Amino acid sequence: MKKNYNFKIYSFTILLILISSSLWGQVNDENFDALTPALRGLDYTTNGIRFQQISPNSISQMASLSENATFIITPVPSDLGMMYNIDNAGSINGPNIGTFDYRFGSSDGSEFKMVSMEADMSAKNPANGYAFTATITGYRDGMSIVTDNIDFTTSDTSGSVTYAKDSNPAANGGTLTFSSAWENIDEIRFTGGSTGSISLLMIDELDFSTAVLSLSENTINNNITVFPNPNLGTVNLNFGNLKNIDLKVINILGQVIYQEKDINSVFYQFELNQPSGIYFINLDTQDTHQQIKLIKK
Repeated sequence: MKKNYNFKIYSFTILLILISSSLWGQVNDENFDALTPALRGLDYTTNGIRFQQISPNSISQMASLSENATFIITPVPSDLGMMYNIDNAGSINGPNIGTFDYRFGSSDGSEFKMVSMEADMSAKNPANGYAFTATITGYRDGMSIVTDNIDFTTSDTSGSVTYAKDSNPAANGGTLTFSSAWENIDEIRFTGGSTGSISLLMIDELDFSTAVLSLSENTINNNITVFPNPNLGTVNLNFGNLKNIDLKVINILGQVIYQEKDINSVFYQFELNQPSGIYFINLDTQDTHQQIKLIKK
């Protein structure tokens, strides 16, 4: 008897597509050493990572540089890091005072797990108003997912972030190691300070795990499968045994940019003729509603 393997081969092909798609939207480890020392403005992207200085922002910006006299994590000129709040003329004195909001995340909105990084709030004199504490928060789609407080003057093993301070007593920098709570995020923010404080932050040796968009995230209630995700424009859906499905694709402004009603086929394909970014697929039947995050590369 001739055996039919078509269904098994097709199912296995879908599985391979889903697994491979989980590797597409991925931030890359970064040590900044391939960059040149330079001012980088308030919004800078490199290697799939977007860096932003939200505040303070009037007379300062970010920079890729090395400064061993101020930051222990860049001990030699060839070891660069990304510094926030450098004077527009290049002076490392923290020109702006007040609360701070320093960010980095995936440039295309893809999710990641933060494994570890070096961070340093400088060896400046605290008597001059320099801040050495920060709240670090992981975000997904603009929503807070996990948070912890870091005192850069002392090592700490409590909470979701372990901080190992450098042994130099004059330094206020070291290594941050993140727990499993810091996965499935797309942005990290350092915030804190007060109206009279000066905040300097240098980050280096960003270590991300492989992207976490996976089979479980692309499969909804064991019935609906979306692939590839992220995609280059062509989106495929497997609805299993669901019937009479209404589909809408919504952008981050809440605008419907594609829709189809009363879908009854097992497999459905459409073209997402939109710019790169984050979108949401809304799927409705008589008994269920699902929303799926979709990334267009």
